[in-house]
Order: sequence, then structure tokens, then C-alpha cells
Amino acid sequence: MIGEFLRAEGIDCFGELLRRELVFSDEKRLSRLEERMGRVESAVLFLMPYFAGEAPTNLSYYARPLDYHGFVKELSERLKGYLEERGEALGFALLADTSPLQERLCAARAGLGVLGDNGLLIHPRYGSYVFIGAILLSRPIAPAPAVKEGECLRCGACARACPTAALREGKREECLSHLTQKKKRTPEEDALIRRGPYRWGCDLCQTVCPMNRKAEVTPIPYFLKDRLESLLPEHAALPEEEFACRAFSWRGREIIEKNLSVKGEET
Repeated sequence: MIGEFLRAEGIDCFGELLRRELVFSDEKRLSRLEERMGRVESAVLFLMPYFAGEAPTNLSYYARPLDYHGFVKELSERLKGYLEERGEALGFALLADTSPLQERLCAARAGLGVLGDNGLLIHPRYGSYVFIGAILLSRPIAPAPAVKEGECLRCGACARACPTAALREGKREECLSHLTQKKKRTPEEDALIRRGPYRWGCDLCQTVCPMNRKAEVTPIPYFLKDRLESLLPEHAALPEEEFACRAFSWRGREIIEKNLSVKGEET
């Protein structure tokens, strides 16, 4: 039934794992979840592709559609209704980003792609332009055999393209995407942003990845509507209801204004 539900939602990439195959990253969060839904016995990992084929701009691809947390919330409500209509008493939690799982590792174990040198999950059809979700279930399921398709090419393209050397030196806190989300930055960090093309996020390690060259456009309607082409000053002044629907809203309007004020090449 879960697979039927996901396919009806346009989600065509999912895989199942039993509890013994799951890797948890937050035992306290898991404990709080299990108090509400019962013991987690299995999980369905699924992918939400967000790429729509546009050219690169100053805004990372993931932040161009409406915030995926809104989709996840809606999806959870629809799954609840779907199960109730069928009289299915099944404890579940549908989560993304707030899951107690190590999402990328579990998704790879479920056969949804391979882990790249840039730390991202890479799916054979949608590349690394995917959000990862999980449906934790209070009942064990019979998982289909996971099929691992290919491996990261280990070509080094992502590390060479990284403008801050974060990948080459293993310093993820210096990732340009991370820097664009920091409210307090050093002059050196501002200079790194100034030299780069992005004012929110960074896709450089993805756009150079040969495994992303034929990434397919998302089949999920939610990620194709109300997209932004680039980040503009007026986006910091959007009405609250519209601003709150964007992936960058969680950091507030001031960080958008600050990033957009960092202009041009460093001289």
C-alpha cells in the first residue's frame, strides 16, 4: 500500500529496510517518535527529485522550488488519510530532514543510489538533485532486494570545482553553501562569496559531476510550480506567507539582503 500511495504522488524512487538495516543518528529523537507511534520495525526510504532543467544562476537548484518541508507535511497528512480510508491501523512517521536516521546512508542501503565524494546521494536517473524522505513504520515489511546501480566515479571533479577547498581539505564547515547561510561571517568568508556565483547555496560540486549530466526533470508537480529563477532583492521583501514557503526563509530576511549586498569580484 505504501508503494501504491507513493507512486500516486509522483514518487517513483523508494526502497524498504528492516530495523536491523537502519542506521540511526539521533537516539533521543527516535525515542520520542516511538513514544507516539510504537517501536520502529521498518522504513520506506524515498526520493523527491527537484531539478527542473534550468541554467545555473546565483540561487542553488534546491532553493528554487517551494520549500520541500511543505510538501513533506502535506504528504504525511495525505498518507494518514489514505491509511484511514483503508482501515489500516499502522503507526507511522513520515519525515525528511528531521528524521532520526542517517538518511543518505539508509537511502543508499535501500538501493536508491550511491554516496558521492561530495557526500551526496547520487541516483542513476535524478543525480544528486534529490531530497530524501523516510516513512518509519511500526510493522516489519518484506523488503525487495536492493539493487545497487554503479558507484561514484571518484573522478575528483567535485573537489576540483569546490571554490573553498572544503572537499579537498575535508572541512565541510567551509562549504560555500554553508557560508551563504551564516549570519556572522569573517571578511575572508565574505570574500569567498564575492568571488563565487552564488548568493544562496552552491551547486558547483553537483554541476560538474559527470553522473549529473543526464539528470531527469522531477516528475513531482509540487517542485515544478512557483519556482524562482534566481535570488533577487525583492525576495527579501516578500509578504510573510510567501517568504515562509521558501527554503531560505529559515535564516530570515537579513541574511538574504546581506548576501545580495556582497557584489562583484574582489579587487
